[in-house]
Amino acid sequence: MSMLHRLPKRRQEPKIKRLSRIYYNRMFPKNQDALRVAFSVFAGVFIGIWPTIGVAIILTVAFCALFRLPKVPGVVSSFVANPFTQFGLFYPAGYYIGCQIIEPDKIHFDFLSEMEGLSFKNCVTVIKNLAHNAPDHLIAFLIGITIVAAIGGIIFFILAYVIVSHRRKKWIAKKTGFIHNLIAEDEVLIKEAHKGKKPMMHIYPFKALRPVDPAEAKNISALPYDVMNRAEAKEMAQGLPHSYLRVTRSELELDDSVDAYDPKVYAHARENLDKMIADGVIAHDKKDCLYIYRQTMNGREQYGLVCCVPAEDYFNGIIKKHELTRADKEEDRLRHVLGTNANTGPVFLTYRDEGQFELLADVIKTAPTYDFVTEADGFGHTVWVIEDDAKIAAIRKAFEAVPVSYIADGHHRSAAGARAASFRAEEAKKAGTYTGEEEFNRYLAILFPSTQLKILDYNRVLKTLNGHTPEQLMAEMAKVFDIAELAEMQSPAKQNQVNFYMGGKWYACTFKSEYLQNLGPVDSLDVALLQKLILKPLFNVDDPRTSKNIDFVGGIRGLGELVKRVDSGECTCAFAMYPTTLDQLMNIADAGEIMPPKSTWFEPKLRDGLLVHTLD
Repeated sequence: MSMLHRLPKRRQEPKIKRLSRIYYNRMFPKNQDALRVAFSVFAGVFIGIWPTIGVAIILTVAFCALFRLPKVPGVVSSFVANPFTQFGLFYPAGYYIGCQIIEPDKIHFDFLSEMEGLSFKNCVTVIKNLAHNAPDHLIAFLIGITIVAAIGGIIFFILAYVIVSHRRKKWIAKKTGFIHNLIAEDEVLIKEAHKGKKPMMHIYPFKALRPVDPAEAKNISALPYDVMNRAEAKEMAQGLPHSYLRVTRSELELDDSVDAYDPKVYAHARENLDKMIADGVIAHDKKDCLYIYRQTMNGREQYGLVCCVPAEDYFNGIIKKHELTRADKEEDRLRHVLGTNANTGPVFLTYRDEGQFELLADVIKTAPTYDFVTEADGFGHTVWVIEDDAKIAAIRKAFEAVPVSYIADGHHRSAAGARAASFRAEEAKKAGTYTGEEEFNRYLAILFPSTQLKILDYNRVLKTLNGHTPEQLMAEMAKVFDIAELAEMQSPAKQNQVNFYMGGKWYACTFKSEYLQNLGPVDSLDVALLQKLILKPLFNVDDPRTSKNIDFVGGIRGLGELVKRVDSGECTCAFAMYPTTLDQLMNIADAGEIMPPKSTWFEPKLRDGLLVHTLD
């Protein structure tokens, strides 16, 4: 057999077929927005057909760059007009149509022959000659060729939109299927890793390190370490010698010149934790227990099961994530866990409840161990201890029916907890003492059923209008939104609606339907749509995590905070978002995808210091 016959089939296809395939893929790309591709194709066809004296490609690229359209489809489509089609079809058709419209006087030379000889070098001479000897014919031609170019552009616009929409839909379906296959493969691997058992959550009781005096629980417990800055932490801990902030934000007791990531900070955190134990402020339970943590906010209650989860579940994907972690913050929490030898704050997990919560019903009817309301926000915090071994066994068994859990909040804590477990396990293996049952193999978590949780809106405020006037901005936004002025301040009523505040007025902005077609689970999020269609092109916010032109306001502060920030002149405008749903979060995590930054805001925040897990 010759080498030619051994080549892959595609390499043997005829040249014209291969070029056609390349031309088709470049002109109708499946991985780009259909509407933007269609406009690019329209521009390419229109400019290509119109007499542009050899600079059609340059003009097409410039046009696409000006309106931020994909350039390749426009450039490729401009080749619809070539010497064969231009002089054999478009020019004659345009000239004929123009002559039918204005009926020019007869001339004694062939107008189209003159136009065929038009080039960049002689364009001035030819145009002057035609303008002098046949001005009405020149006008007729320009009118006619403009009509032909517009008709051709519209035809190809429709064609491009239909083809790209269809290709993109198939591509997304294929991609989604691929992701689902990967998930299925992961599940198979997890099953194999667990000796044929189906994926399931594993929860463990533990001896919590917790406040000895219930009356002091409120003063000991503290907000999570990452919801305040150093100065705010220092102010919150003032007058509270046993505030857990002295462990989670121990730098507040050090000189301001000491960096928050300095080794002294972690050493001081350990000193403060040990001192609280030595002073009898906090102590371990005498046996392994599970715990229930109830939070109350504005009459709404949510009940979480406090337990430990194995690091293995995190690495095996049974604990699912939806956010990327920052290396510096993950490293900070890892050092804190290893430095204090404790998970000082819980990871906020959620799960699809299948009756597990019912097992907690009789416990919450009994007297709680801790029960208090924090004055700053009016939120209630209640804790019950589950000591009964039979009850603990029943709860653990029930959670084996839940295949996966999802990190709602605390991705850095979860990553750090799992890495700390891995680090300690490696040390034990080197020492020859590892059994797999050590306490350090697990980290602290609180499991809330998804039916009880509510994600709050995470709103955006912009510092500048990026050079636009308010009128220009509204005109640009009207290309993306259907906009209606509101009589008063209000939150968006539904998904795909964003309420906008500027100049003392509120507007309901609903994404136009053409921007909502063939979207994946991440692309369909309102925060993703706003970023792609508004914040990046109009406000130059390329990365919302680093851009200085944007800030974020958690929904707990209310829409009044947006009005305050704008009316004070600190910001120019604000976008009130419709909250991301738990189903969206879990679907994205199931697909193995990552949510955009600042997509979710959970309230109330879990208090640190009520229940702590030590690694030994």
